[in-house]
Amino acid sequence: MIRNLAIIATALQLSAIPPTFAQQQNATSADNTKLTQQFRDGFLKGCNSGKTPSVKSQATYCNCLASAYQARYSGAALNAITQLSGASGENGARLANVMMSPEAKTCAAKSR
Repeated sequence: MIRNLAIIATALQLSAIPPTFAQQQNATSADNTKLTQQFRDGFLKGCNSGKTPSVKSQATYCNCLASAYQARYSGAALNAITQLSGASGENGARLANVMMSPEAKTCAAKSR
C-alpha cells in the first residue's frame, strides 16, 4: 500500500498543470481536452516509473487507472485534484488513492 501510495503521489505531482488553468471557471472544450491530456501524460510518466505490487504489466495498470481518472473527472477537476494533492503532500496522494481505490482494484485485476 505504501509503495502504491508513492507511485500515485509521483504520478499526481508529475501531472501538475500551471495554476492559470485552475483559475479558469468556464473552460472551453479545447481547454478541457488540453487539461485532461496534460494530466494523463504526467500521470502516466509518474505511474509507469514505479512498480505496483501484484501487477504484471505496469503500463496496462497505469493506462487503465489514467482512463478511470478521465472517465470520472473533467480536465478542470483533474487539475484541481493535482494542485490540491500536491500541496497536501503524502496526505493528498493518500486521499486520491482512497478516492480511486475501486478503480485501482479493477485495473490491478486487469493487469495480472
